[in-house]
Amino acid sequence: MTMTREHLLLVEHHGLPFANLFCNFQAGPAFDPPGRAGLTGVTNRMLARGTRRRGRNALEEAVEALGTELVTSTQRDAVTVGGSVLTRNLEAFAALLMEVLTEPAFTQDELDKVKREVASELLADRDDDGTLAAIWFRRLLYAGHPFGHGGQGTLSGVAAITRDEVLSHAAQTYTRDNLLVGASGDLDPQTAARLLAPLDALPAGAHTWGFPEPPRPAGRRIALIDKPERTQAQILIGHPAFHAADPDYQAIELATTAFGGTFTARLMEEVRVKRGWSYGAHARIAVERAGGYYLLNAAPTSTYAPETVALLLSEFEKFVHEGLRDDEIEFARNYLVNAYPFRIETPGLRASQIVQSRLLGRPDDYVAGYVPRLKALTPDEVRDAVRRRLTPADLLVVMVCTADEVRDKMAALPGVTDLRVISHEADESAIP
Repeated sequence: MTMTREHLLLVEHHGLPFANLFCNFQAGPAFDPPGRAGLTGVTNRMLARGTRRRGRNALEEAVEALGTELVTSTQRDAVTVGGSVLTRNLEAFAALLMEVLTEPAFTQDELDKVKREVASELLADRDDDGTLAAIWFRRLLYAGHPFGHGGQGTLSGVAAITRDEVLSHAAQTYTRDNLLVGASGDLDPQTAARLLAPLDALPAGAHTWGFPEPPRPAGRRIALIDKPERTQAQILIGHPAFHAADPDYQAIELATTAFGGTFTARLMEEVRVKRGWSYGAHARIAVERAGGYYLLNAAPTSTYAPETVALLLSEFEKFVHEGLRDDEIEFARNYLVNAYPFRIETPGLRASQIVQSRLLGRPDDYVAGYVPRLKALTPDEVRDAVRRRLTPADLLVVMVCTADEVRDKMAALPGVTDLRVISHEADESAIP
């Protein structure tokens, strides 16, 4: 394979005998077929479960003998496999990585094990209130849309996956045109090209990211994820936003940092400092290659859960309609500018930032131009972006709680158009 800038992003650093090598394939859970939520994640895990040359145990032993591990991960915008290794072991590690990608076994017995593991993790997620809230927030925010698929999928989706579907999905995912290699450390372009040459054996073809716009129902919808004997509530509030390459992203990011991104931000001041209802209250904008959402969150005691939701809604309205003060914007700007060097201070971090920017569909100068663009934003531009892009009247509120204790108060909140109660043991079939 000819390692062009389209395929290889390399940050060289020869001061230490150490290298990072990760193969990223531009895909994600949104490409899971209907009824098979979890197929992307299951398929990616299967890469580390043996090749046609060696079974799972032999593969793990070969990797461990090099003093490293083979990492597989599934993100919203990519599936990744790779690792970090001493330079003296790079050749052997790269050969194993190539074997995993070009000669995966995908055996039935390992598939059965992976499916059981994922099902156990999905059941365990119900025990963690924060994770449970995040799962239901995404499911309900993108109900009926591919963006609603979680990284691990659903119990029914994972149970239905067949080996033939894994083979087919792998053939569409692990392709040359989907590939983006992120490398850093004691490695040069010529060596990288030689080590990665076996990837010529991968099929061609690229995923198309042209998903339809997700639904944006009007009004404030509330979902109470009912769990008995809760003393603390997990609250998530938000709406669909825009993709990572949107020109308004940095203005909204700057505003969000001022509103709810630091321990001295507005939300922390109102919820924690003044009232003591929750240890923290935050806002963030979660952007992806083909979508994203705006999110507020807090975890108050159950006693103050409805009041906390009301306060978050009120503060969000003020944030959008009245706007931030200039001094709040300047404080957040300085915070982001001063924090940015820590995000790119090592070769591995720089490579990670550049790779992530490419995977998100951002322009090639995004990382280098981040601070100059941030400094160029005026307070009026920031306030205008917030007013144009955020909609406090149309929100989804998800709360993990004991529903009977809060239902009446939640139903009485202003602008509520729908309220439903969902058992914490329910799966995606609970969505109408």
